[in-house]
Amino acid sequence: MKYQVENKFTIETLPWAEYIPLHADKLILGTFPTKVEKRRFDFFYPNKDNKFWRVLSAIAKIELSELDNSLLSMDNAVYERKKVLDKLKLGITDIGQKIYRQNNSSLDSNLFPIEYTDIFKLLDLYPNINKIILTSSSGSNSVLQWFNNYCNINGYNIKFKKNSSYPKKTILELIDKKIEVYLVYSSSGAAGKTKEELVKQYSKVINEL
Repeated sequence: MKYQVENKFTIETLPWAEYIPLHADKLILGTFPTKVEKRRFDFFYPNKDNKFWRVLSAIAKIELSELDNSLLSMDNAVYERKKVLDKLKLGITDIGQKIYRQNNSSLDSNLFPIEYTDIFKLLDLYPNINKIILTSSSGSNSVLQWFNNYCNINGYNIKFKKNSSYPKKTILELIDKKIEVYLVYSSSGAAGKTKEELVKQYSKVINEL
């Protein structure tokens, strides 16, 4: 008997490397980039409907230029966003290194991980990092769930207190160091949080000593 596959899947690999300033002491994680048609530049969080960069630029007090469709504008967009990360001492990558994408959708619920980014290797390469920030927690295809899966595969486990308010905090105890892990609201438009709410929450986590 032959079965017909109703949903169409593509296999995608994270199209760019992590960006981590040498002096970074924090690492923020997303799931995986939006579909190609919605990318405004070749870097993390390229979807214009996501508030992520508006939030970080407000915290860093660095104004971002308006984007047009030129290559120069797109290159400048990446440069400016790296300046924001540099000022905040914040590294960035996605937990998904290779994924299935269902029906060319940008929703996390339609992304399925094949391979995770090796976060522990990055922590070895950048020993100043002592804080990881997770940017979504809803459903089985969130940053939290994927990071939890990655930790479990490597023999570790993270748990946040139930019913605790955002931002949530827990400790990941590795062999040679302790990493603070924070859970913040998603900056996606679908999450329904205002820029002001997100700035307040992200600022607290990024600037907390």
